Amino acid sequence: MTAIINTVFLISFIAFLYFIGRGTLKFLTNKDTKHSFKYGLLSLLVSLVFMVIGIIFDPAIKSSSESNNYNSVNSDSTTSKKSPDSTSQSHSSKSSSSKKYDFSKVKLGMTKSQVTAIMGKPTDENSSTLMYGSDDLDFQNDKLFDGSPDEVHKAAIKKDKTEANESSKKRVNEGQLKSFAKVFGQKDVETLQKYVGSAYSSIETSQGMAYGWKTDYGMLYRLDDSSTGITHVYKDGLGDSGTQLYVGQTIKQKQRRNYYYYN
Repeated sequence: MTAIINTVFLISFIAFLYFIGRGTLKFLTNKDTKHSFKYGLLSLLVSLVFMVIGIIFDPAIKSSSESNNYNSVNSDSTTSKKSPDSTSQSHSSKSSSSKKYDFSKVKLGMTKSQVTAIMGKPTDENSSTLMYGSDDLDFQNDKLFDGSPDEVHKAAIKKDKTEANESSKKRVNEGQLKSFAKVFGQKDVETLQKYVGSAYSSIETSQGMAYGWKTDYGMLYRLDDSSTGITHVYKDGLGDSGTQLYVGQTIKQKQRRNYYYYN
């Protein structure tokens, strides 16, 4: 605003000098000077008006500038006063996140209460997770099953591998046991009776003779139902207490070979 006022004032003052100079030149050459002096005085008047306006506005502008400077300094001072608290909070947060936790005593299968008894209060938690700094411990049915700490995560990987191996071994064993059950069920009664006491065990039941055979993959139980002539082979127990693996016609005698003689 001040720059505009000063510019207009300068232009008006230059116009005043121009018209006064022009009027003086005409006066010396005996020409009509009325209009030149008229415009010169008008320019002088305009210059004076803008000079007065500049004088009036200059203190207000200075006052506004000083007020802005004061507010700026006051704002900086307030920021400076708040800075220690902010720094303190930042330091506290950084200290909490950088704290080292010892998870060596935490074991898979522990409940949340057992973990907190060892580790103390977590920095954060929800229904399935406890947070200690940047590390998390994961729970399922209130049992620890995994987490980000090396000790916990390595234990979880090892457990998964063990369970996978056991599951694979169990499937192999079940397959082998079914094969043995078929062999056992297709044995003739004559052979079974011959090896009772060495390879097989036997007992008489209300339904018929029952036999037992201990294999490398588990115990097998055979029941020869005398009323139906059907043989059943089970694992884990006889009849309803076990799981049936084979069923077929009871073979009582070993099949004899027929020999033919020709003259």
